[in-house]
Parts: sequence; C-alpha cells; structure tokens
Amino acid sequence: MSNTSGRIVSISNRIAVLSNDLKNNLLDMDANIKKLKLLNKDVYFDYFGTARRNYQNVLAEIIELDTRRRMPAGYWGDIDRTFGSHIESGVFMEQVMSDDFTWIDASVMDQWMAAIAMARKDNEGRIEQALILINRLSHQVMKNCMIGFAISILVGLMGIWFISRSIIIPLNKLKSGLRRVSDDNYTYEMAITSKDEFGELAAAFNDMNRQLKADDEIRSDFIATLSHEIRSPLSSIRESVNMMTEEVLGPVNEKQKKFLTIAINEIARITSLLNHLLDASILVSGVKKRQVAPFDPNQLVQSAILSVTPGAKTRGIRMEFKVLAQAPMVKSNEKEITQVIINILDNALKFSPDNSRVDVSLTRGPGKHFLTCAISDEGPGIPDDKKNLIFKKYYRAKEVRKHMDGVGLGLNIARRIVQANGGEIFVKNRPDKGCTFSFTLPVF
Repeated sequence: MSNTSGRIVSISNRIAVLSNDLKNNLLDMDANIKKLKLLNKDVYFDYFGTARRNYQNVLAEIIELDTRRRMPAGYWGDIDRTFGSHIESGVFMEQVMSDDFTWIDASVMDQWMAAIAMARKDNEGRIEQALILINRLSHQVMKNCMIGFAISILVGLMGIWFISRSIIIPLNKLKSGLRRVSDDNYTYEMAITSKDEFGELAAAFNDMNRQLKADDEIRSDFIATLSHEIRSPLSSIRESVNMMTEEVLGPVNEKQKKFLTIAINEIARITSLLNHLLDASILVSGVKKRQVAPFDPNQLVQSAILSVTPGAKTRGIRMEFKVLAQAPMVKSNEKEITQVIINILDNALKFSPDNSRVDVSLTRGPGKHFLTCAISDEGPGIPDDKKNLIFKKYYRAKEVRKHMDGVGLGLNIARRIVQANGGEIFVKNRPDKGCTFSFTLPVF
C-alpha cells in the first residue's frame, strides 16, 4: 500500500505542478510574441525562446511521468502531437516583425489551452482515484491487521491452553493423589502418559503410594493379630476378677473390693482400646461386609446420646438434641452410624469443660439426597494447622497425650465409616468457642 500510494500520489502531484508551468510557458510565449511585435525589442524574442524551451522540457517530463503510471491517459501525448508543430517550427526575428506574420491563430490557442485544461482535469481525477485507492487499501490493511491480530491471539491462547493443560492436569492429578494419601487412602495411582519429568514424578508417586499401602497393611495386620492375642488372656483375667468380686472364690473385704473394682474398670478401658484397634484394622482391610438398611435418624441419634449421657451427667454437661421434623429415612449401616455419633460425642465430651453444653442437630442437605448431622461443643476448638491431622490414624495432640486416654482412632474410624456409607465429614471452629463436627449421609 505504501509503494502504490507513494508512486501514484507523487507522480500525480508532480504532473499537476508541471501542467501549471506548461500553461504559464505557453502564455509567456504568446505574450512575448505580442510584445515583440508591439515594442520591437530583441529581449522579448529571447524571452519567447526561453519560454518555448521550458515548455518543451516540461512537456517531455510530463509525458515521461505519465508513462510511468499503470494506465496512462495519453492526453499529454496528444497535446504534443497536435500542437508540437507550432513549437518545433523555427521562428525568426524578421518573420515576427513582418506585418502579415501571425504566430498562432486565436482558435488554435484556445484549443491548446482547452487541451491542457482537460489534461489537468484528468490528472486531478487520477489524484482523486489514487486517494480512493489508498483509502480502500488502508481499510484492507486494517482488516488484514485485525484478522492477523485475532489469529495471533487465537494461536497464542491455544498455545497457552496447550502448555497450561500439559502442566496443570498432571499437577492436579498429583494434588488429588496427595490429598488421598493425607486421608490414609493408598489405593490411588496416577496414570503415566509421558516420559518427561511429570511421568517420572507420577511413577515416583505410585511407588511411594504402593510402599505406604504395604506398610499400612503390615501395621494393620500386626495390630489386629496383637489385639486378638491380647483379648483372649484379657477375657480370662476379666472373668477371674468378676468371680473374685462376686465372692465365688471366697469372701473379700471392702479394701479388696475397691481394688478389684479398679481392676475391672482398667480391664474395660483396655478392652475398649483393643476394640478400637480391631475396628480400624477391619475398616482398612475391607473384609467386613456392609449391610445397608433404612432407619430413622432421629431415633438413632437419641439412642447414641443415651449411651453417653451417664458420663456427661457426672461432669454436669447437658446434651441438647434438635429433632428434625419429618426426617427422611437414611440409607446407611445403622450400627456403624451409631458408632460414628458415639465417637464424635465422646470426643466432644472429652474436650468440653464441666457444666457446659453439647448440641446435636439434624438438617436436610446439601441438596435433596443428603442429610447432615452436626455435633457442637464448647471446648477450646481446633487450631487451623491441626484440622487436617485430627482425622489421621493414631494422631493425638501433644496437649492431651499425657492426661487423656485414647489411641487416636475415634475420629479416623468415624471418617472411614462415613465415607464408606457415601457421605463426608467436616470440622470447623465456632465463632465464640468450641467446634462443630458435621457429617452427611445419603437418604432414600
């Protein structure tokens, strides 16, 4: 566009300037001839010759410029052919001074001037056409630029999308896998789709996951075997202590009964810990068959609350339950969900101060296919950096390890049961004090 516009405009503008000089030279020739005849001075004859030479030079330049245009109109060549004889024929001083000499007829002069005017008008039209062409070319260039810009943006976005996808998708898979590992789920394996750094990272992650799974299975088998081995002699000890307490083996005094009662309570505590270990091992192995049947969630929660009420009353802790009107039937294992509620209630009672309150509520949602059970206490709450750890197996905070019983399995078992029954479990701190454990269950 730049070359075309520069050529057309510069040639047309130059021809416009030269055509004006051509007309002026023609007028100068005519005027000098008339002055020469009138005043009879040689200088006007010289002026006439100078104007004629200038005319010839200007016309030659105009014709040369006109031929450089792609479609020359030929006006200037016609002028040269039609009126060139009047310029090229020699004119002598003696001819001019004679009375019967006429340099050119007035009618020819008028035709000559009209031809120059027509040629100038054609040149102006050429300039106008050139401007129109430039305008059209500029619009086309702008359109092409916009199309090219849009294509470059599209190609750039596609490149960014491709590069981002090749990076983000493996990272998201790795992040998902790490979250599963943090939840003690070692069954997830990343698909290895490339041999680059991400492929090597996926292979290393899968190897780590398999090793963690093997270690967890060995640990669970060991704990299950040890628990079974301990339960048998522990049952014998419990029966023996019961027989002594019931004086089957002979009378016992009050002091002996006191210590026998302590022994019975400690045996019960150890048995409870062993049961938790066995439950955790069974959930990890997945050998236990899950029987799902519909049940009333209100009745189940009330039954679970009754089982922990005696311990709550000894510390003055009130248990408040908000019944859900027209509660739907829950689609889960009733015995397992009871254990979940009892585990969370035990944890709430353990961390609640004396004479406080524990609230239990049932609500519909999220959506129409789930029901939510929430248990809130007035304890110290859970630090944000510990929320992801409290559901891990065997985790116990440093603050409670020395003065509270337990092996750190209650919440882990609760999470595994809830997830196995198609729900999710959450925890969040309350605005004032304490925290709330919530878990969802599918409904019929």
